[in-house]
Amino acid sequence: MNAFKVYVTSICLTAILLSVFSSCKDEDGPDNRGITDETYKPVKLTPVSGLRVAWDYSSLTKLANKGSSLKMVRISEQTLVGVYESDYSIYAIISNDNGITWGTPMTLFGKTTHQGTHGEQTITYTDLMTQPSITQLSNGDLVAACGVIYKYTIDNIATEFPAAILTRRFSIDGNLETIQQVYSNLGCESPALLELPDGELQLYFANSTTSETVEIISSTGLFITYGEQQIEMIYSRDGGATWSSYIGGFGPDGIEKRWTGSKIISYRSGKINNSPSVAILGDNIVLAYGDNRNVTFKPYIVRTSLTDSWPYPVNGDAPEREYAFYEMLPEKYFMGYPGLLTLPSGESLLAYETDADRDEGCEALEVAISDRNALDFTKTTRPLGLTKSIRSVMNSLMLFDDKTIVALTTSNYQSPSADAPWYIKGYLMNDLIISDVDITDYPLFVGGLSEANVRVGLGVDGSHLFVEAKAIDATPVSATAGSLEGDGIYLYIDAANLSLLDVDTGISRLWISAEGDVTRWDGKEGEWHPVSSGGISAVSIKDEFGYTLSITIPKSSLTNFNNSGIRFGVGLSDYSDMTKGTIELLSQCKDLRSSSWLGIKF
Repeated sequence: MNAFKVYVTSICLTAILLSVFSSCKDEDGPDNRGITDETYKPVKLTPVSGLRVAWDYSSLTKLANKGSSLKMVRISEQTLVGVYESDYSIYAIISNDNGITWGTPMTLFGKTTHQGTHGEQTITYTDLMTQPSITQLSNGDLVAACGVIYKYTIDNIATEFPAAILTRRFSIDGNLETIQQVYSNLGCESPALLELPDGELQLYFANSTTSETVEIISSTGLFITYGEQQIEMIYSRDGGATWSSYIGGFGPDGIEKRWTGSKIISYRSGKINNSPSVAILGDNIVLAYGDNRNVTFKPYIVRTSLTDSWPYPVNGDAPEREYAFYEMLPEKYFMGYPGLLTLPSGESLLAYETDADRDEGCEALEVAISDRNALDFTKTTRPLGLTKSIRSVMNSLMLFDDKTIVALTTSNYQSPSADAPWYIKGYLMNDLIISDVDITDYPLFVGGLSEANVRVGLGVDGSHLFVEAKAIDATPVSATAGSLEGDGIYLYIDAANLSLLDVDTGISRLWISAEGDVTRWDGKEGEWHPVSSGGISAVSIKDEFGYTLSITIPKSSLTNFNNSGIRFGVGLSDYSDMTKGTIELLSQCKDLRSSSWLGIKF
């Protein structure tokens, strides 16, 4: 376009714009240019569905007065075996009554010493036992493993470094077989055991990418620094009696002796891959581990077929290396030392420690859920709702029964100056199908903040929804009539099954006090509005442990009740006195967001 045409076009555009602005202005009325459409429009969201975990504060148990790195297995219907570290020795502890009481700890790997070299002099190393792991084999045998930190002192300066993996077979009646050293190298640590369906026992561990000789590992000539760690694996085909690893001869005439026989599983150049945790999911072996790919550690996932496991290492940014979470999380947050648990129903759980919103040095246990194939973990919870100054670290998970898991942690809770092994139960909840008027099951649980808790069951017939809530509360506080300050429960009902970002017509909230008083709000344009109860009634029965509420809700009292299904939530109001109380909602539920409530089908 030439200059003349540009000039003419500019004049025309200017004239048009002046004409438009002039015609838009009303001399006798307001300037309407800033008016926007503020009409409320409900926003539908994909509902939160699938598995949730509700943590039970009343089940929080300290296993020993001090210690760390608790792991646990179930070996029979009533028997549990735990292993943990205390004062750099590894102990086993046994419960024959499903965790109600525990026996006297049994030493599996005691702190020992061995001789090393400092130039031409002999020095004494202290072997510090740490990071225990345990599994029960299909034949009933128990196998434990641990890492070993070598420590020596010269001129009053102590030096420590991870250096070895030990294993031991044992039984709960006290039969202890010989301890075996199955691998040694600088940076060798964090063993994780897994038995395959064909009987092969695999042991995964983190290891430095630099292979050191046996002689140099026990000398002060070792250069104790490494910038890379990788995940490796050794295996046993005789239940842990012998392993694929061995000391091989290298260099001229095979003089240099190094441990070998391991398979590299995962490696990223210049980075640390550590803290492996492994499980079987369907036809695959799934491995979670920590990776400082960018700045801080985050969990990553790799997997392989059971029939031809790990045919090659997963290197760098190979597509087989999967970021564990559904969303990319801020690099400023540390999320390390993962513990993986796969469920028979197909879901997976991932425990890890994080420093997000915590005081320095007080990382917290967090658990995330994957509804399929150990991918896209989300729905995070913190099993121990502790203050920012209380840490819960070195975590793992165990399947307690088909509806319950256990999170195991190391915490200074109730003893700020000392760590101890703790565990807490979590109840597995999912979307429900309700078809019977009789309430015999109470699958919904709220009670992660205090000893008080409530279990809730539902029933239905052609004209009513029935809810029964069994609350345990050792500090009963009665709310005065018309007040919400006291013990009771909240019910959330998206009767129209709208699954909204906030609340609108067809969505209700109920408060039922421990005395059976009913208060109701209905949603409208994103807010709660008080309304009459509409015939909703509740009967309260109190006993020495708490109270039971039997609630009858006419379907006709709820707007646009969907007889195919609704969304439903529960909250617990727990007061310790008339001025101090907490309100806790069902896991993943938010007060105004009906899409976050549990799905109920009829």
